[in-house]
Amino acid sequence: MSYPIFPNLPSMAWNSKKIQRWNTIVKKAGSGKRKTMTNWAYPEWEIQCSYTCLNDDEIEQVAGFLATVRGQLLPFLWLDPEDYHETKVRIGTGNGTQTEFQLLRNFANMYVEPVRDIVPGTLTVYVDDVVTPVDLGTDGRITFAAAPKSGAIITATFKYYWRVAFKDDDLDWDNFWYGYYKLNTFSVVTVL
Repeated sequence: MSYPIFPNLPSMAWNSKKIQRWNTIVKKAGSGKRKTMTNWAYPEWEIQCSYTCLNDDEIEQVAGFLATVRGQLLPFLWLDPEDYHETKVRIGTGNGTQTEFQLLRNFANMYVEPVRDIVPGTLTVYVDDVVTPVDLGTDGRITFAAAPKSGAIITATFKYYWRVAFKDDDLDWDNFWYGYYKLNTFSVVTVL
């Protein structure tokens, strides 16, 4: 399935905000012992942003886009201006038989999460630092023609979109000067 891409607008305010959200259940026994469980394998990300100075054409693009996805009904792709690329991120180690690997985001070598929507033409895959051709499949999975040898380090450089939906069904903007608009804070949330 192909998703629409949010318009590339030049005037995003620098006060964007990201929220990482988990769905965790915490139970406490009468003794005070705590038991926990999470319902999600990966967090939901909420991105809040605003645009400071859009012209007539740009505000029409946003209004038309909101109508196209019908508020929060349909998912779309968001190219975040601050968080959109990985450079030589380690995505696996060859074992001599595996040919398919998932592209990943890496958080300080402590946590990784899958990346599913790659900006076309930006993917370069390396096996032991040698550029190696791959097929890019669905949901950010790559396939090698031949399995990388056992112990080979597989890395990738790419730009990616966030797959999101609007958090609410409405957007509001102000006409602060004839022909110029401020798109007030809105939120998008990641979706599977």
